[in-house]
Amino acid sequence: MEELLFMIYGTHPKSRKLYNEAQTIINLVREKGEISREELASALNIDLNSYNGKKHFYNLISPMFNRILISEHRGKMVYYRLSYDLFRVYIDGIRRKAKYYLLKNADNDKEDQDLR
Repeated sequence: MEELLFMIYGTHPKSRKLYNEAQTIINLVREKGEISREELASALNIDLNSYNGKKHFYNLISPMFNRILISEHRGKMVYYRLSYDLFRVYIDGIRRKAKYYLLKNADNDKEDQDLR
């Protein structure tokens, strides 16, 4: 879990303070399959009606978007769920960038051996 949180939030001391709550979010969403925004905020003891509460909640959730978390709107309710496919796309993008910058003849090699 530590490696996943490192990839999502980085290692800055302020970001590392979010790790425990982020781990709770991931575990709750994984356990339930999907969870509403309000249910998730109440599980974390965050008040979404206050400015600071809403800011803290989205500081936790926003880095997860386009990496492991998908949101779905149903009317006025927002539900979150985890996506392994989204994570794979994110990792493959990192691998392509790394290949370009780390390999001398990356442009000549059309097919990545690991992606077969």
